[in-house]
This record gives sequence, structure tokens and C-alpha cells, in this order.
Amino acid sequence: MHATLPWSPSAQSAVWSIAVRRLGHGPAATEPLLLEQDPERVLGTASLGKLFLLRAVAERIDRDRGAASLLLPRPEGLEVEDSGLWWHLAAPRLTVGDLAVLVASCSDNLAANALIDWIGLQAVQDVARQWVPGGSTLCDFFRGHRGPEHPPEVSVGCAQDYLLVMEDIARAATPALATVRSWLRTGVDLSLVAAAARLDPLSHYHPRGLDCVNKTGCDVGVRADVGVLTSPGGILVYAVLASWDPSAEEGTAEAVIEDMRRLGGLLVEHMDHAMPAR
Repeated sequence: MHATLPWSPSAQSAVWSIAVRRLGHGPAATEPLLLEQDPERVLGTASLGKLFLLRAVAERIDRDRGAASLLLPRPEGLEVEDSGLWWHLAAPRLTVGDLAVLVASCSDNLAANALIDWIGLQAVQDVARQWVPGGSTLCDFFRGHRGPEHPPEVSVGCAQDYLLVMEDIARAATPALATVRSWLRTGVDLSLVAAAARLDPLSHYHPRGLDCVNKTGCDVGVRADVGVLTSPGGILVYAVLASWDPSAEEGTAEAVIEDMRRLGGLLVEHMDHAMPAR
């Protein structure tokens, strides 16, 4: 493990895939990693696979601007009462654009299923395969119960891939990537790595201009957070994935969360040091 940042995990029951890099003005590949730990290790990533869905939807909208206003119904047979807001609401249909915002903001599983049903799982997997080389992808719809007939993980991935994803989103070099970034700016889950930024989760306000655009994944035995930290001192991109056997020692989830928040503190401190003197 290369580590410019003085961090190591305390959660011994978890396996990790981590990559952190500052973005400069040149190609991202020329920038050294500030931290890496098994960045090519593929783990279950829960909701992180929704990033590939969001790009697939954004690219469809880029080709057909009217697609954003298309009304989609709640998907029959794919109802799930889990993370998100739509299953709490009365609206039987929502637009593609609104569903994408729900997916980005509160990781809405029902909204994600509606979008997957509309655009096709294969289209999402094609985007993943073309975007990243390490096998990260969305494997299935989101389900309240995952049986033996379903893929064991709803999404899988590695830090190397998700660092590339977030670097591209940070640069927003295409209209579709700019759209994905605008959706992710509504994200409210700042509980893991991003917790250290101490942003208002609803407005992302910070008095010194620090901002974070991120996506998290949370499931039994999985915690993941990938994001872009921006400040007057520059841009830092991170991908932090952790997985453990649900039968592992009690307290593993809490230890992983604390590890992620501690790493987030180091990232914010690094950004503070990079800020220009006043």
C-alpha cells in the first residue's frame, strides 16, 4: 500500500479497496495517488452501481432532450420499500429527470428500478464496460429480497474504477457528465468519508467554500463512499470501499464507519493545507 496520507484502517474484519488522488490541470493519470490500498480489488458496492445508471440516463437525455420529461410509472413486480422517498409518496408516475434526481439525492431504489426498467439493464452495463476497465458494474435491479435466482450482489466494483468515474464527473467534459454532476450535487448522504467536511446535507453550504459531490453504497457487510472534494485549494477525488462477512465480529460496521470518517478528516485537512494563504 502506498500512503502519502498517514491513515490505515482499524476495522480488521473488513477488506478494503481505496484510491485517493488530487486533480491537477493535466491528465489525471499524471497525478500521484495520495493513498491506495488494493485499488483493483472488486467488492460488493451496493448502490454505487447507480452511477452507471445515471450516466446511461444522462446520455439518453443528451440524445433526446424530451426524454427528461417522459413520465414513468412505478415498475410492476419491482416494487421495493427501502432507501429513497418515492415509496413514501402518492405520485404514481414521475418524470425521468425527477427520478434521476431521486436516485442521486437519496439513492432511491424504486426510482432506480423504474429507470433500469425504462433504459434496460444491458444499456447500463454497456456504459459501465465502456467507462471503466476493472469490472465495476450494476448487476441487477434493486430488490427487497435477493434469492438464489438473482445475482448475489446488486453491484460490484473497485476503487480504481470509481476513482476514474469521479474524476470524469469532476471534470464534466461532456454534457452528460455535467448532468450527472448536477444530479449528484443534491446528494444528502454525507455520513461516511464526506462527514468530515461538515457540510449542511441539504444545501451543502460551507463557510470556507468547501464542497463535496459524492455517492454512497450501504448494505449488510458493505460501506462505500466515492466523491469529489472541492475547495479554494484544489480538487481531490476519492473512492473508499469496504466489505466484510456479516458474521464478522460485532461492531465491524461501526468501526468501518469511523475509519471512513477519520480518513475524511485527513482529506479535509489536506485540502485546508492546500488553500492559499489570506
